[in-house]
Amino acid sequence: MDVFQEYKPIRNKIRLLERDEALSVIWAYCQFLQTRDFKFPTQIEVEPKFFQLDLPQKWVSEWTLEFLTKEVLLNSGGVAKKENTLRQWKTFSTIINAIKELENDIYGALGGKNILIEMLRIAHRQFIWQSNIPNSGATVRYYKIFNRERISEISADRIGLTIPEIYACYLACAGHFLGRYEIQLPLKSEIKNLPPEKFEMFFSFTSKRYAEILPILKSEQKYDVDFAYAYTSLRAHPLIRMKIAEREVLACPLPTLLFWRITGGLYYELMADARFANEFGDSIQAYVGEVLGKVCASSKVTYVGEKEYKIGKVQKRSIDWIAADDTATLFIECKAKRLSWAAKVALHDQSFLDSDIASMADAIVQTYKAISDCRAGRYEHFALKKDQKIYPMVVTLENWHMFGPIMIQKLDDAVSVRLEKEGLPKGMLDDMPYSIWAIEEFEEGIQIMTEVPIHEFMIGKLGNKEMRQWEWHPYMVSKFAKFPLHALFDDEYEKIGLEVVFP
Repeated sequence: MDVFQEYKPIRNKIRLLERDEALSVIWAYCQFLQTRDFKFPTQIEVEPKFFQLDLPQKWVSEWTLEFLTKEVLLNSGGVAKKENTLRQWKTFSTIINAIKELENDIYGALGGKNILIEMLRIAHRQFIWQSNIPNSGATVRYYKIFNRERISEISADRIGLTIPEIYACYLACAGHFLGRYEIQLPLKSEIKNLPPEKFEMFFSFTSKRYAEILPILKSEQKYDVDFAYAYTSLRAHPLIRMKIAEREVLACPLPTLLFWRITGGLYYELMADARFANEFGDSIQAYVGEVLGKVCASSKVTYVGEKEYKIGKVQKRSIDWIAADDTATLFIECKAKRLSWAAKVALHDQSFLDSDIASMADAIVQTYKAISDCRAGRYEHFALKKDQKIYPMVVTLENWHMFGPIMIQKLDDAVSVRLEKEGLPKGMLDDMPYSIWAIEEFEEGIQIMTEVPIHEFMIGKLGNKEMRQWEWHPYMVSKFAKFPLHALFDDEYEKIGLEVVFP
């Protein structure tokens, strides 16, 4: 299959679109899918049946809008005409359907037999849009993790803004983009302690001029099996400086990408600094402790943090956190490591996925070694109860989406190999089944475990062959839907909020 030749008819349709108008329509659909109670501007024609869908992503998905945004920036440049405008449902739906059809044709022709790996690619492409939408809980979580004195100093050195300043600028912009897709430049108003100069630094961190990002986007194009999965620098630069009717503006067709830029994306901006890695890891560990403190304060679940201990003359550090009730003990290891982009999207080369799984297996075996030391009485700060069930768990900041037979089997195999190398019995896998948690899942799960005995909660998933392949969130929804879950730090979200109206 010649992917480029099959793609050209879509490109030619997009060339007829007027750029500003097209981006504004994409913004409207993104806001409809990602925010509550959004009303389409009256000039955009939307098929009434679209509003009746239980899952509107069946027709129009955010991941297809992300692809369309890149194509509009690369190729549009026509004059707005009634028959060539995304404001018209027929034009919009025709282009959207053509993109989806081409993606399906590419996999059919080039995908081979890696159906389960393709399912993983689809999951990582789609789940982030479904589970990591802009909200107060995620915003304050990342704010608390990044807002450590030394990390803020690193941010000021590299970006020119402290962490509080970055988040204040973001919240101001996010409020604006709820109602409009562009900000007119230059800014003229000063907002509390944020003069326009601070916003210019924020925009330097989150934007590119149209002429600058165009060659970058072109270089990222893939005309092979990765056509729909290629990384796009819109994730690093979700704001585009461009001219509209002689006005200079910052366009934001996909506001969710701006949210990702100041949450997970900020990590990539700071990680090059040698001071950052340890601070960031310690901060994630501290945040998990805050969650435990917030949730377990008046419950039967007790918890202890990391302590130093010695084996002979060797100084060691215990597991990050231990939480326990009368039925079971959780050994909690916190990890900042992320699943790489290549591991998420590579179809034919699984070496990237294998490398990342090896890293996760190391973290799991590290947890089993900690359990062995505790069992041997080397943890003076915590004594295991006799015959109590033990559950090792790794908590990650970014969701690895460890589900399905391929991911689970690959990880089991990697852990088994490492257990043998460390001289630990493979039977630990059955006696103490491990689990991988995203931090947002942990925030929910630990709330349930203050009401439901830990062993009952954990064995309900890990002791079930089918459910062991599920992620934690669907398990909790399936089995514990009646338990009310609470946003843990919404009171702190108010402290970083700003209300702003741009001129």
